[in-house]
Amino acid sequence: MRNMIENLIKNNTYIDDKVIMLSMLSSAKASANMYLNSALTSSTPELRAIYSASLTQMVEGHTALTELSINKGWFKPYDKPIQQLTCSYKESQNVID
Repeated sequence: MRNMIENLIKNNTYIDDKVIMLSMLSSAKASANMYLNSALTSSTPELRAIYSASLTQMVEGHTALTELSINKGWFKPYDKPIQQLTCSYKESQNVID
C-alpha cells in the first residue's frame, strides 16, 4: 500500500526546491501568526517574554528563507507589479494544466 501511494505521488506531483521553499514560508508565516497572537493574549509577563522570543526566532527564520528565495530567483520582489502578476498568472496556468 505504501509503495502504491508513493508511486502515485511521484507520478502526479512535481516537487522541487521552490515548492518546498513555498511550503516552508507558508508554515513559517502561520507559526509566526500563532506566536504573535499568543504573545498579545498571554496573561503573564513571563509567558509574553517566551512567546515574544519565539516570535523573533520565527521572523528571523522567515527572513532567511525569503532572502534565499530572492537569491535563487524564485521571488522577484523588485519587478514591476504587472510583471509579478504575469508571472503569477503563468504559474497558476501551469498548475491547472
